[in-house]
Amino acid sequence: MSLRKAVLVAQDAAPSGCFKRLEPVLKEKGFDTVLMIGEGKSTMLADEMQDKIYEEATNANIVVLGMSSSQELAKPEITAGDAAQSFSVPYGFYGDVPNCWGRARAGSWFDFLAPDTSFYFGINQKDADEAEQIFPRAKCITTGNPLREEMAFPRFTREEVRTKLGIAPDEKLVLAPGDKFAAGNMATWSTAIDALTLLQRNGEKIQLVLATHPGDRTPQTLYEELVSFSPIPTRIITKDILSSSDLVPGADIIIGSGGSICIEGAYQQIPLICSCSEAMLKRIESINGSRKIEAVENAIAEFINSAEDLASWITALTTNTLGRKIMRQRQRKLYPKPTERGVALRKMADAIDAIVEVWGQK
Repeated sequence: MSLRKAVLVAQDAAPSGCFKRLEPVLKEKGFDTVLMIGEGKSTMLADEMQDKIYEEATNANIVVLGMSSSQELAKPEITAGDAAQSFSVPYGFYGDVPNCWGRARAGSWFDFLAPDTSFYFGINQKDADEAEQIFPRAKCITTGNPLREEMAFPRFTREEVRTKLGIAPDEKLVLAPGDKFAAGNMATWSTAIDALTLLQRNGEKIQLVLATHPGDRTPQTLYEELVSFSPIPTRIITKDILSSSDLVPGADIIIGSGGSICIEGAYQQIPLICSCSEAMLKRIESINGSRKIEAVENAIAEFINSAEDLASWITALTTNTLGRKIMRQRQRKLYPKPTERGVALRKMADAIDAIVEVWGQK
């Protein structure tokens, strides 16, 4: 009996990371798995890669697509989806964040694929239920996010991270993870620097770490110029040194735009502040069709934009205040540590197995 062929296609870093972990689980179920991921790099965007992606998808038994965050970055997924749709191969999407299905709404880059989508993997029941309005023929399944399961199990301890970075016991480590949007990063990081400068003037010892997003293609020199004029100790850490995820356990507080690192902070009960410029909010809306930010909607992060308010909240959330206790209680409730690892991957693999079996009976 020949192996069934599953083609997994993703450009952005998060779905790429998921599919890399899903590949061996599918192989255990007897699938010949073709992994075509970009991991946030530009290699998958080359024109010559599109022919290969198209060919692999046309010869598959099932095609699983990530939902990259712009039409440009979604090029490999669009190519694979177009091939699967044209050759009647079952295909569907994995949504790695809430409202990811919005990237297939009318007028968005995946909209032409929505009518024939066979399945959608949502990170929770609410997300899967809401996806039904976009994918009328799809089976919308709650699988969870495999990468989120791992967020509760950091590679390094707090002490190990701080030792690697040379952070003294009496210093506060402020982690500011970046997005793929340079203008948004500069706005958030500039506000953070202004706020921390106010605290430094009051005698607080602070180190700021700017952690770039793995999919950010902005020239490093732009960010280095900001660092060079920062009045407080500031440095850029790239994934080649330590990933943003690796930095989380060592942080006293995280200031970001509400992305996955904020969610990782919630799993580890790190105080969170969401700071977004109007431009960043408009970008979020252009991607997902909504300005909603998961961490803010779930009340596991404060939403602050002015430097003065940010300074006050940093003090409040890094000392033993009622606000900090309430935030941690909320984080524990909504983002509890999983009792076992690999559950989401098994749910995905089981669903893929079942879909291929049903499709083969048609």
